[in-house]
Amino acid sequence: MSSDLLEDLRRTTRKALTAGGGDVVDQLDLSGLLLPGDAGGLGMGEQEMVLVGEEIGRHAAPSAFLPSAVLAATLLAGTSEGIELAKALAHCRYAVALAGLDTAGADLSRVVAAAGADGGWLLDGTCWGLTPSGAADGVLAVATTDTGSGLFVVDGAAVTQRAADEFDPGRGLIEMTFDQAQARSLASGAEAAGAIRVAYRRALLAVAAEQLGVARACLAMTVEYAKTRTQFGAAIGSFQAIKHRCAEVLLDTEFADAAIQQAIETGGPDDLALAFIVATRAAVSAAESCIHVHGGIGFTWEHRAHWYLRRARVNATLLGPPGLHRNVIAESVGLAEAGRK
Repeated sequence: MSSDLLEDLRRTTRKALTAGGGDVVDQLDLSGLLLPGDAGGLGMGEQEMVLVGEEIGRHAAPSAFLPSAVLAATLLAGTSEGIELAKALAHCRYAVALAGLDTAGADLSRVVAAAGADGGWLLDGTCWGLTPSGAADGVLAVATTDTGSGLFVVDGAAVTQRAADEFDPGRGLIEMTFDQAQARSLASGAEAAGAIRVAYRRALLAVAAEQLGVARACLAMTVEYAKTRTQFGAAIGSFQAIKHRCAEVLLDTEFADAAIQQAIETGGPDDLALAFIVATRAAVSAAESCIHVHGGIGFTWEHRAHWYLRRARVNATLLGPPGLHRNVIAESVGLAEAGRK
């Protein structure tokens, strides 16, 4: 997509989020953003996905973008059995179990699939997941079988879903419990592994983009406040300590932006891990600085600053502990191997 069209997409997304007329996924029909045209989608790529994710982060908005437009769309479109379900994604919302998405660091045993008497599958286990706003029509889950792991779809009513994150209710994090839940297999073996790998990659990019949006929103809020708040007869933005704090956040933000673009271009797991780490550092640093510079008002319930910190902190561990991503970078430069010798 050309730079002009990307800017149009940014403006349209920002306008929809600012208007507050509901989930931006519904307003702009973004559930098919990553789906190919023959599946009824928009046929866009990771650059467009990152742009939308950044705007969602700028507003710390609750949205089905990550579970529906990123994870569900990629998992369904990546399997021969799921492509028909992908075509109806605009009218059918899926919650997605997070267990098993990162096959390198996840505990796959948290959800187990056993063959049922009728030729179907029965799922058991408890794990964290992401849900769109409202009740999910279906649940996508990675589960272990006797022969490996596979991707399954379960009716939403067959899974107990409990809101799990009061720290940031807008993130849509839930606890899923499967108790002999009847499931249909969508893929196994190499096909499942391929779809899961791409879905996890895109999820990391989308969350990194959200973190970048959080950082930029907090930096803008901080700078604006520092220009107008006076102390000792001068704007606090003229004080060296405030200048340095804002400058450091700006550097972190620009570094995160560059790292995300590098990850899109190369597709390497080390670049992806680096993008996620530096974007998360920028988001947390910017949100904390925003609260500190605002002083007492920054700690109040009525101010927006704390919602950005909540989103940044939850995103930081949403797709695995920080050490998991640091290990990817360490292994890429041989540090992990050296540490094991």
